[in-house]
Amino acid sequence: MIDASDTSRGFTLIELLVTLAVAVILLTVAVPNYQMFVMNSRMASQANEIVGALSLARSEAVKRGAQVSVCASSNGSSCTGGWMQGLIVRDASGVIRVQPALTGGNTLSAGAVTTITYTPNGRTTLAAATTLTLCPPAPATVKGRAIQVELTGRPYVADAVCP
Repeated sequence: MIDASDTSRGFTLIELLVTLAVAVILLTVAVPNYQMFVMNSRMASQANEIVGALSLARSEAVKRGAQVSVCASSNGSSCTGGWMQGLIVRDASGVIRVQPALTGGNTLSAGAVTTITYTPNGRTTLAAATTLTLCPPAPATVKGRAIQVELTGRPYVADAVCP
């Protein structure tokens, strides 16, 4: 004789459909938010890498007692190309650090500025404060980042409005 407590009970079709409906609703809400999370994380990471390169150049200029520059570089060895293609930190003896090109379709612009040079006292040789603008691909669903470099050499990040 088979006892009802000994048999395993499966899912009914109704239970399966309800579970699938709940899963679809959760995914519909979660996937767009996850995409925004990834884009926002990428923007923050790339902005922090640029600030890190600027801070490295500033500290190396003070440490070495010589000018150290951060410039746009398409080949990783000389100051050529645009900011989106990568950047390098270098002094008179050569390249200190190479930053690869941006990923994820993000853009980086600095107007007419292609090089930011730090002096041995940690200040820049710029005539005015400069802003490097990091923007996500259009249409922008997350805020851009403005990496501002003061004449004192201090870089910091603020929100930017991107087209």
